[in-house]
Amino acid sequence: MNFFEESLSQIKDLFSKSIAQGAKSGVFLGLDIGSYSVKIVRLEPAKDGFKVLGFGVEKVIDKNYRDALSRAWVKAKAQPEESATISVAGQGVVSRYIELPAMNKGELESSMKFEIEKYVPFPLGDVMTDYAIVQEMKDKSKISVLIAAAKNDLIQKKCNLAKEVNINLKGLDLDCLALANFTTELALGKEKEAGACIINLGKTVSNIDIFIDGAPQLSRDIFMGGDDITKKIAEMLDVDYAEAEKLKICPEKRKDELMSVWEPILSNLAAEIRVSLDYLEARSNKVVNSVFITGGTSLLVGIQDYLNHALGVEVNKMDYCEKLHFEDAAAKEDFKANSDFLSIALGLALR
Repeated sequence: MNFFEESLSQIKDLFSKSIAQGAKSGVFLGLDIGSYSVKIVRLEPAKDGFKVLGFGVEKVIDKNYRDALSRAWVKAKAQPEESATISVAGQGVVSRYIELPAMNKGELESSMKFEIEKYVPFPLGDVMTDYAIVQEMKDKSKISVLIAAAKNDLIQKKCNLAKEVNINLKGLDLDCLALANFTTELALGKEKEAGACIINLGKTVSNIDIFIDGAPQLSRDIFMGGDDITKKIAEMLDVDYAEAEKLKICPEKRKDELMSVWEPILSNLAAEIRVSLDYLEARSNKVVNSVFITGGTSLLVGIQDYLNHALGVEVNKMDYCEKLHFEDAAAKEDFKANSDFLSIALGLALR
């Protein structure tokens, strides 16, 4: 359980500076155990950024996470002595950014005992919680504080899985916060001067982070993903799950028919995203004018154009590989071909 406490105690460095950024040497390993696949990224600091030493993306077959994890570990060329940062997401996870009057450390600690109870909708005995100052707003005499919580059983499952394959852990994060870390380090460019939204579209959960002037303002999970689309195809076209998955990935001549099938799900997803955008725009009085998508479901045919139209905001795929270093051109191309799956793992490695 200490993994979670140790990891979240470092959140205050998560957005402005990765804790890895100040390290002079060493290998940093991010491990993203998702419902569709297991992803691992190994990094080391380079002169002007980070170098990818290895990575692995392995599909989870028949819910056999252990084998997928073992294969990804070998593929990434991870060493036994290396420690990984992992993450959790889902219904048992909470992250909230709140504003409080500026106060000293002792006053903040006393106040947070009550604030955490207000914002965490679970019995506190069932969760790990922590908080950190994200931003000091001296012009307002306020501070922005991040509250993070995760249910103990979610943490235990991930830790037990790592233990089964003899992986050492150095920290445990939330998926949405790892995505924010990835965004801060690798994704934001000119968008730091405005409002930007980054969405990782996964199999069962989509992680969303919204930044205003380069600072994180909202991190949340939306409980929709590619699996909802697969199930809808299976239901509407009366095919089994495996066939529906194939059609989703390669619609070919049935593209128009399939897009009409999954349109209601994308409509619900867009509505959830729009709620978050509207909330932040009202709160900050600034417009979010850039949306970036990544994750396996971002490869769905037509999703970029659909979200662009539904949200009324320019939507682009995430493109960050030029900010990383590689051994050679072949390694770079291999990584780039899998880059849509690796944002969470990268955010974890960048800790």
